[in-house]
Amino acid sequence: MTLKLKNSLGGDLEEFLSLEPRKVRMYHCGPTVNQPIHIGKFRSYLLADVLRRHLERSGYEVLQVMNLTDVGHLNEFEEDVVEIAAGRAGGYAWELAENEMRLFHADRRALGIRGAHEYPKAREHVEEMIETIRLLEEAGATYVEGGNLYLDITRYEKLGCLCGSTPAELAELQDGSKTTEGAQKRNPLDIDLWRTDELHQMRWESPWGSGFPGWHVECVAMSRKYLGEHFDIHTGAEDNLNPHHEFEMAQAAVLAGEDDEREPLAHYWLHSGSVSVEGQAMSKSNGNIVPVRELLESGIRGRVVRAALLSEHYRDNLDFGEAALDKASEAVNVILGFRDHLSGQVSDDTGDPEASVAGWITDTDAAFTAALDEDLDYWKAISVVVKALSSLEAETVGSPAQALDALGDWDRVLGIL
Repeated sequence: MTLKLKNSLGGDLEEFLSLEPRKVRMYHCGPTVNQPIHIGKFRSYLLADVLRRHLERSGYEVLQVMNLTDVGHLNEFEEDVVEIAAGRAGGYAWELAENEMRLFHADRRALGIRGAHEYPKAREHVEEMIETIRLLEEAGATYVEGGNLYLDITRYEKLGCLCGSTPAELAELQDGSKTTEGAQKRNPLDIDLWRTDELHQMRWESPWGSGFPGWHVECVAMSRKYLGEHFDIHTGAEDNLNPHHEFEMAQAAVLAGEDDEREPLAHYWLHSGSVSVEGQAMSKSNGNIVPVRELLESGIRGRVVRAALLSEHYRDNLDFGEAALDKASEAVNVILGFRDHLSGQVSDDTGDPEASVAGWITDTDAAFTAALDEDLDYWKAISVVVKALSSLEAETVGSPAQALDALGDWDRVLGIL
């Protein structure tokens, strides 16, 4: 069986075919580092982690890049969220950003998320962003209004192909999401490329004045630097679909030109579903945002948080709470308990040499791999392992070392041990 992925671009379950034989280049939208990262965002990072782990276990050489947004991400009032958070804390934006990055990596490690090969910071790649904007300007796709530089979205005819909405529907949503600067644009969907702001803490000189880059151009510039103009996979959370990923595709299409028949930027686009908390949508207005750090500080094991956030298929909505944590804890305890028991058998050199586990390993491995090949069904895969462990007579395992090796191999994707 071969890996199949549900591609947000078109909505079909597609067989995965890498652009280069046995090599995969993948980009993931990482956190905006203005506050502790919540479980909804970490669920999308776990999607990226499971994807990479499964690809590597399947024999692919993977190059993984995840950005860190520390400048240019504006709220509904057109304010930079990192600078707003720094102002409330009475410090500088870059200091707050660095501290939140450090804490993000601590949380990531606690959840067993492998480090990406590159974590480009937006503020360290402004030169690349200016060059990207210059190329968009050379293509005749930009204009200046109110001192800011924008991309004319009408230059991209396929807007809405990722999220399944028409440009008119997207414009209505975007028009109602901003309160001030949006009025300066010719079209509410036109993309912020460069904001001039002499008072912004983090600002740079550019051909368009002193200011900072727009959020949507950042990922385009950084992904092209590390992965090239066209790469295999782009992932993110469901809320990245519109407008962020739509706008990334629009810029990439303009940069590629009309003669490039490839899909803009990436071939496969994957998005994790939303997260609710005990049946209620997770939101600021509901007051139920759950940072991963808060869970870890309460004593919940990182591997349990990991399994709980993966306890529904990544594309489905997840209701996070006691039920999900209990379900995850039970599975984790079975795996850890069996690991400890097998380790004891290996050290004691016990077990029945006639009781082979070769067939058990083969059958379990086939079901485990099939679950992951079917659009990364992590919970089905972990359930296969838990069921197999529970059915095996642990006291009579003839080859405990062999069984322990198999468990370690499956954990290359599960990330529990």
